Amino acid sequence: MLDRIKVEPARVGSSECEWLGMSGVERRLISLYRQLSEQEQKQLRRLFEVLATNPEESDGSELPGL
Repeated sequence: MLDRIKVEPARVGSSECEWLGMSGVERRLISLYRQLSEQEQKQLRRLFEVLATNPEESDGSELPGL
């Protein structure tokens, strides 16, 4: 997930190479994501899950509340 600091605090320093390999837009998105409240992050993850669903593989019944 985007926020590795909370999930994997011991690995934050070891992923510095990954951070340098990202574009400015990717780094900015991650920074903005980390500023969101837990509730906002949860809502955003749900939205991403819906957007990432292939409509050809889904019958539409998996869209919670949209």
